Amino acid sequence: MKFLHPNFLWALLFLAVPLIIHLFYFRRYKRILFSNTKFLTEIKEEQATKNKLKHLLVLLARMLTVLFLVLAFAQPFIPKNETGDSNEKLISVYLDNSFSMQTEGNGYLLFDEAKTSAQKLIEAYADNNKFQILSNDFEAKHQRIVGKAEALNLLSQIKLSAASQDKELVFEKQKNATKKFEGNSIFYQLSDFQINNALPISDEEIPLNLINFQASTIRNVSIDEVWFDAPMQLLGQNKKVLVKIKNLSEEEQNGSYQLSLNGVAKSIGNYTIRPKDYIIDTLQFTITEDGWNKGKLSINDYPLTFDDNFYFTFFVEKAMDIYCIYEANGDRYPKAVFSANNQVNYSSSASNNVDYAKIEVQDLVVVSNLKSISSGLREALKNYIKAGGQVFFIPNNEGSILSYNQFFASLELGTFSQKIKETRTVSSINLNHDLLNDIFDETPVNMVLPFVNEYFVLSNTPKQTSVMAFADGVNYLSSSSYANGHIYILASALGDAYTNFSQQAIFAPISYKMAILGATGTPISFTIEANTTIILKNMPKNPESLFRLKKDEQEMIPQKSIYDGRVNLSLPGNQLEAAYYEISADDEDYKAEIALNYDRKESDLTFYSLEELEENYLNSNVAVLSNNLAEINDNVKQLEDGQSFWKICVILALIFLAIEILLLRFLPN
Repeated sequence: MKFLHPNFLWALLFLAVPLIIHLFYFRRYKRILFSNTKFLTEIKEEQATKNKLKHLLVLLARMLTVLFLVLAFAQPFIPKNETGDSNEKLISVYLDNSFSMQTEGNGYLLFDEAKTSAQKLIEAYADNNKFQILSNDFEAKHQRIVGKAEALNLLSQIKLSAASQDKELVFEKQKNATKKFEGNSIFYQLSDFQINNALPISDEEIPLNLINFQASTIRNVSIDEVWFDAPMQLLGQNKKVLVKIKNLSEEEQNGSYQLSLNGVAKSIGNYTIRPKDYIIDTLQFTITEDGWNKGKLSINDYPLTFDDNFYFTFFVEKAMDIYCIYEANGDRYPKAVFSANNQVNYSSSASNNVDYAKIEVQDLVVVSNLKSISSGLREALKNYIKAGGQVFFIPNNEGSILSYNQFFASLELGTFSQKIKETRTVSSINLNHDLLNDIFDETPVNMVLPFVNEYFVLSNTPKQTSVMAFADGVNYLSSSSYANGHIYILASALGDAYTNFSQQAIFAPISYKMAILGATGTPISFTIEANTTIILKNMPKNPESLFRLKKDEQEMIPQKSIYDGRVNLSLPGNQLEAAYYEISADDEDYKAEIALNYDRKESDLTFYSLEELEENYLNSNVAVLSNNLAEINDNVKQLEDGQSFWKICVILALIFLAIEILLLRFLPN
């Protein structure tokens, strides 16, 4: 038998206290007044025998009470190696290092409390055991099986991270380690157990211990989202940026927030948010610089600060580039819409003189009135759309349906099934479509829609979305997606003989919006995850170039892949922080500015309570523990060193205390 806290054994010296009381208190002589001493000798002998037995029983009860009370504090246990079980075990310890662990517990951050508990946990195990250390970063070094000293070293290196993992996935990672280890395994997960993270599923073969760390106060205000009211930003525009601020607290929160652009404060606002609610506010500023701009929304909030700033970047075009490929005066209407606008660089070419290199850099390509589409143009347009381009296709009513359908087939679209000559009026318009969702301040009433005299019938496909349609559902103007881009297909040629669409007030805004959607480049921000992916829409000339990501003096070379004509860059989340980053490509003059923000998933401070965890794992191989070091150590000793007897000692101490009371009360003196 061994003791978990042998220092308490010195208290066994208190066993002398009841012995001293017995020797000096019960041996005192008492004077008894008695009228007749005839029977005094007999009474004296009888009483002496009874008192001696009572005093010995009381002395024994008191000494046993003190003995078992001291042993309870010393916590005796029987080591397993004394019962013949000396096999080494695998101890897998997961330390939750997500941002929610920044909240305060018992005077310290939950992360610091959990880290200390994990250290004590490892130290409590024998040196011959093996260990696995895990964090949310899922680093390779934190998944190896190591010895005790190295486990403590790896634990000390874990820091708070933007990464967040479901506890179910963590458990699977822990189980993967057992495949490389022969012997018994014991798993630990030290976390605050947020409700938005899936809990592990119990395993009958592997004991799992959940150590729950609970925050003393739950208070957080977060900048949740930031976005523009329109997809494209142009020089000199008066822009509106919208911000969503959430109150994750149980009480109403008040404060202020600030918008800064390129390091200069632009606007300040105030917020009052009810408990568990949010507000959306609008801030305005004027774009004064072209090229890349850097914006930031910020608030002051404590104790969680990772979600107090939202970084975003956007590229300001001096003008949009629009290229029209036409036949037989087909550029008449596109030219009328775009050429007079000083924010548009408009150019056009006849179909027999197409500049294929020019197509790649356009925000919108208009294919107007072509009777047929050559294989070269068909391939160039396909690659352009695949890379994220926008094409506005206006047919020639005398054009080749076969040629058109060959083009559509290359884009996995529907086909022109027939051409119909009849006068019809468009009866429905999809105001929720990207082309129309921000054109009208109010929903128009009795809008005059175009009519047609002759049109093609385009078959529907899953990728096709209606913009304008006739009463029977046949589309007059539709949009279809292919890879990263879109093609907008009109069912008839333009011109008074075919339709009055070009004369409608809605024609110019729709055409202009197609160009705006094409000019929309890299997203204004990306979320930092365990494996963060950056998708570049503004492509470098040579996608095979070596890319570099830089912030101040920090520089890294991300992993690169090319998919559907776009460059995807993969970055390890544990090496990133919320900030602006510059992306450059070797061998050419290419630069992009991106903004990275922490995932707001950790902002929601809703946790499983200890009771809820216990109810979830009733009658399972999962033990739920509080963040009490004594309870954790006791659990370790029972698993590692055998059975503990401190509870039995407490019970015995109470029993003998009760016996003493009964002896003194009911045995006669």
